[in-house]
Amino acid sequence: MKKYTNHIYYMDNNPETDQPYVYLIHGSKFNLQIDAGNSPENYHKFLSEVKELGLKEPKLLAITHWHWDHTFGMVACNVPMIASVKTNEYLMKAKNWKWTEEAMHDRLKTGEDIQFCYDCMHKQYSDIGTIQVCHADITFDSEIEIDLGDIHVKGIQIDTPHTRDAVLYYVEEEKIVIAADAEYEDYYDNNSQYDPARLTSFIQFLEGLDFAYYLRGHDDFKLTKEDILNKLKQKYSLITNVEMEI
Repeated sequence: MKKYTNHIYYMDNNPETDQPYVYLIHGSKFNLQIDAGNSPENYHKFLSEVKELGLKEPKLLAITHWHWDHTFGMVACNVPMIASVKTNEYLMKAKNWKWTEEAMHDRLKTGEDIQFCYDCMHKQYSDIGTIQVCHADITFDSEIEIDLGDIHVKGIQIDTPHTRDAVLYYVEEEKIVIAADAEYEDYYDNNSQYDPARLTSFIQFLEGLDFAYYLRGHDDFKLTKEDILNKLKQKYSLITNVEMEI
C-alpha cells in the first residue's frame, strides 16, 4: 500500500487479473475503503496492507460501480457496504448468475458479459465456481456525504462514458476525486466505444467540479484535472471529427 496524501492511500493494481487500485481514505473518526477489489483474496490483501501501515481497518466500504473487478471482493467484507441504487440493481442481477463454464459462455453470447472479463476471472480464480456476488447494505440515489471527521467525502452518482451507475467520490478538503473507471469506453452497453453525448456530459461535469487530481481504477493511478480533460476532449474529437476546445 502506498501513501498519496496524509488522508489517501492506495493498493496497487494488477493488470494481469484486472485488479484495480483500491483506495483508503483516512479520517480522524474512521477510515473509508473505496472499492472491494476483484476477489476475497485481494480484499484481504488490502486489509493486510492497511494493518502493515499501522492504520485502522475501514469501517465502511463504498463502491464506484458494479463491474466485477471492483465488487467481487464484497463477499468477504464484514463492515457496512455503500453503493448507488443503480449499482445495487446490477449487483442483484449478477448475484443470480451461475458460475459454470456453460453459464459463463452463455453470458458471452448474450452480451451480458465480455471476453476480457471472462479471461481475467480465470486468471484470478483457480475455481470459478467459488465466485460469489453480493449487494450493498446501504444505497443512495444521487449523492451521499460521509463525514470522516477531519475530512469529508461526497459520493456523486452520474452517467459516465464507462457505465451508467458510476459513483465518483469527491474528497473536498484534498480537492481530489476518486473516479475509478469512469473515463473509459463502455464495454458492456456500447460495443466498447464512447458515446459522444455521455462523453460530453462527463467532460462538462468534470469542468464544473473543483478538483486538482483525478484518481483512477487502472493505468497510471492519477491525472491532473487538465490532463483528464485533455484526454477526454481528444477522444471526443477522434470519434466526432469535431474539435473541442482544450
